[in-house]
Amino acid sequence: MGKDKDEEAFDLDSDSQFNDNFLKNIDKVLNDTDVIDHEPANLADRNQDDATKDSSNYAENNMSTSEESEVLQRYPEGDNEESGFEDELTNISASLAKQICEELNMNTEDISKTKRKKMPRWQKIVNIVSVVLLILVASGLFLGMTKPGHKLLLKVGVNLGGKIWATWTKDFDDDKDLVEDTDFLEEDDYESDHPEADLSQVIWPDHPGDGRHEDGVYNILLLGEESIGSESSRGRTDVIIIATLNVNQKAVRLTSLLRDTLVQIPGYKENKLNSAYEKGGLELLYQTISMNFDIRLDGAVMVNFKNFEKIVDRLGGLELTLTSGEAKYLNKTNYISDKKNRTVVEGTQHMNGNQVLGYARIRKRATITGNNNDYGRTDRHRIVLNAIFEKYKTKSKVELAGLMLGILPMITTDIDQKNFESMLNTFIQMGTMEIEQLRLPANGTFTDNIEVRGMDVLIPDYEENVDILHNFVFGEDKVDTAENTESSENTNNVEIKDN
Repeated sequence: MGKDKDEEAFDLDSDSQFNDNFLKNIDKVLNDTDVIDHEPANLADRNQDDATKDSSNYAENNMSTSEESEVLQRYPEGDNEESGFEDELTNISASLAKQICEELNMNTEDISKTKRKKMPRWQKIVNIVSVVLLILVASGLFLGMTKPGHKLLLKVGVNLGGKIWATWTKDFDDDKDLVEDTDFLEEDDYESDHPEADLSQVIWPDHPGDGRHEDGVYNILLLGEESIGSESSRGRTDVIIIATLNVNQKAVRLTSLLRDTLVQIPGYKENKLNSAYEKGGLELLYQTISMNFDIRLDGAVMVNFKNFEKIVDRLGGLELTLTSGEAKYLNKTNYISDKKNRTVVEGTQHMNGNQVLGYARIRKRATITGNNNDYGRTDRHRIVLNAIFEKYKTKSKVELAGLMLGILPMITTDIDQKNFESMLNTFIQMGTMEIEQLRLPANGTFTDNIEVRGMDVLIPDYEENVDILHNFVFGEDKVDTAENTESSENTNNVEIKDN
């Protein structure tokens, strides 16, 4: 544009002298009426003289000869269209002014770009790492040292646990074939010579619907499936325990239901309680329990015996106390299926999964609680559950996370993610580590040593047992159930609160 090096060294936008001269020259071009009074040659001469005299007239210096010729040709001497000529000059001046402004802006941007230093890549990485560390430290302080942080951390942990639970556990298979309404007879049944019961004398319960339920009380069915000797795709549930979380009383309670209890099964003849799942799956078992014990169940968790062994082994085994009779019985029978593990002794000892399963299945020897037969067997079930609970309490959070991932695929459940998160959050908030226990039918409330179609069964007083169950689960009032529970002195040092 005709600028020398000295002119490029300063900022034209801020040069007031240049701006004043530029505006004056533009005004001169627009208002010089002498331009139209001279011959075209004179106009060219005058433009040349003006350019020589005033080098600061930027607009006139930049008007090319071709532009001047075009103007003279369109407006020759003697043409009276002065206004058209003036308009053309105005357009040319405006165009030049626009070009100058654009160049000035471009130069300003170029200068600003050269002044802006490019940040080195390593500096960007350092800055990013510093910001991340700052966020992590601030988050750690917030989560670990404030109540809102604790709540947020708990919520995140519970949500994560729920997602893992829903992903890794198995669902109950409701598509399996129903079992024919036949009676399963065990070795003990064939050996029994007990009298046949008169079922016409039994006062059966009448509890329509899903059973009793109260807000703040969750009842989960814990099942152990025994498929040995079963010809169906489902096994019998020889372990049947109602686990209760009573938020209102901040209590954790376990109620064992004796498997040989004679119950009404919807759509089938009266039979042992442990046959309901085998005949019609989980839904039929729910209906059977609600019909006979008037209680609604909020979900179920089931483990078969094979997976139970694996779970105990993943925990590293359990510390259990055996009587002399239990130790001798386990060492000479197939209750411990692996012969090399038939090495148990009287007293407290460390037992692996295969040994613990054999212990939990004993029926013909008295346990440390003094109970025998199926009563002693259900006592052993609760002793084992307490030992598992105590073992879990000794594990760190990292160890528990690893155990959870290994154990969950062995569990079958109908509890979805939302309900699991709700119950887990409830258990954590309760903060209790004591477990109260009950066995039904309660002592003195049933008839035993009696048969139904060759099966050795128990026939309870249902009305009385329903009252005992409701008092224990819902906590209406305290009842004396000490005869049906183990004391803390004979349950492997596990804390048990007796009612």
